[in-house]
Amino acid sequence: MLLDTSPLARLMSSELDASRQLFTLLEQELEAVSHHRTSELDTLNPAKEKQVALLKQQAGTRLQWMKDHQLPLSAECLQHEAVQNNSEIHPLWQQLAAQYEANRQISERLSEMVLALRFRAEQKLRILHARQNDPHLYNEYGKTAGANPGLNSIEA
Repeated sequence: MLLDTSPLARLMSSELDASRQLFTLLEQELEAVSHHRTSELDTLNPAKEKQVALLKQQAGTRLQWMKDHQLPLSAECLQHEAVQNNSEIHPLWQQLAAQYEANRQISERLSEMVLALRFRAEQKLRILHARQNDPHLYNEYGKTAGANPGLNSIEA
């Protein structure tokens, strides 16, 4: 008896939908970060966390189904006879892989942007706190902070 792979196709389809919804939230978050709209981030972050949890749960369910039916947990499962007989699974697998890659790329861009903004914020805080020996700050005499003022002509 051949394995019924229609549940696998349904699991993959729902996982793909969840992954696409996560991508949409990541796009919105990227837009909010790039335009410094922190109030939007306050609402997007819980929605994103919920979507990530849902995606993990759905991926876990799919992987468990594959394990229970002795299918490889990699693209090698596409070589299984029952999977090859289901015309939905191969395109779903490719779409899911492409969507995971798109999510990874946008997450990477978002991470880089957040790190750059953090670096700029730290620089601004250093300036505001007037860190000692910062060559970019000036003291009350118009000289750079930490610079050796030297001797004036009377002391020499």
